[in-house]
Amino acid sequence: MPTVQSGSRTTADVLEDAIVQEMMKRMAQLQPSAQPFTTFMNHMKKTMSCRNPDPQHMEDELLPNIDLVNGAHTAVDVTIAVDNPLFYLVGDILHNPRTGENMRVTAAPGTSPITVVRGVGAPAAAMVDDEHLWILGGAQREGDTSRTALNTLEVVKTERCQIVRNSIDATETEMATEMFGGDFEDQFEKKLIEHKRQLDHLFKHGTKSRTDTGSGYLRTMEGVIPWIRTNVMDVGGVLGEGEWDAFLEMAGQFGSDTKLAIVSPKVWRAINNFAKNRLVTVPMDGMYGIQVREYVGPINVWLVVDRELKGATYSGYGVLLDPEYLLVRYLMAGPGQASSPKYQGNQYCRRVTHIQANDSATRKDEIYSQLTPQKIHERTCAVLRGVEG
Repeated sequence: MPTVQSGSRTTADVLEDAIVQEMMKRMAQLQPSAQPFTTFMNHMKKTMSCRNPDPQHMEDELLPNIDLVNGAHTAVDVTIAVDNPLFYLVGDILHNPRTGENMRVTAAPGTSPITVVRGVGAPAAAMVDDEHLWILGGAQREGDTSRTALNTLEVVKTERCQIVRNSIDATETEMATEMFGGDFEDQFEKKLIEHKRQLDHLFKHGTKSRTDTGSGYLRTMEGVIPWIRTNVMDVGGVLGEGEWDAFLEMAGQFGSDTKLAIVSPKVWRAINNFAKNRLVTVPMDGMYGIQVREYVGPINVWLVVDRELKGATYSGYGVLLDPEYLLVRYLMAGPGQASSPKYQGNQYCRRVTHIQANDSATRKDEIYSQLTPQKIHERTCAVLRGVEG
């Protein structure tokens, strides 16, 4: 017998299975796809393919023109111990910026000490350990022979392309089931965000290695934070405008006048507190949710917040990079792969489709990258750490 009721029917009287569910077709992800390093490098088109999983470059620089005195010296000492005796030639004029004294080199054997004439144009003065000496240039007498040639030698740097793979797998039954939205494509979009986040972490924190496993090499890339060793500033407290400008001055000695700073939320709050009137939002189409602000100081800096710089250590970090000296190198698909429909595109992040076993009633795709950041001249970049508050 049927159940009988009097009065108006309400939704409570209708079987729940008979009600069409109002479901948004697009899945709402908890974490956005904005990953500053990968997004910025891709936006600036700072990517380049390679045909070798161990891409190399050569680095060179001008002859050094600053050295340090090794030990204390009196105002009458004419043999001066220096840290780098190969920097000098006979006839060089040296300048002590603290005392204003100039000296002329009379003997530079390639070993320490060198011999000089003191007080050239200014009175001689005592020097302390680690005193700076500037090599201004040479002065020669009339009719003199040419000077010995000094050269800097190129240095080869090698990177390691790391293989990063993430898979999406579903049964044919699951894919044939009608759903609100395409579940397989939703899972792909989620996996793409995860893949990009992994690349961003590796670009920052990876360590370089190449290990022979017996069945092939296993390569890992080097991130920018372990790579930067020279320009590292430990704040150890609250970041103020003076410390920030000193950090930029240190990092601005080499490279271009516009750099990229990827900073933690804590570091961003500190900068925003003292620099509100010096920050300008920079419109950059295609940055996918990343807001870029420009700070004008000793150098111009594009500031980007990285929410993945967090925790007890990295919440006080900022990384200053020179985009002119950075590239993302990715191994290009081989001749037999590039023309195959299996590979959709030749960029560093590729979707490879239908990699399931032939007799499997499933579909399996993957996101595949084989890449590394190529980092040139470490002194163009800097790390800020230990920001508190």
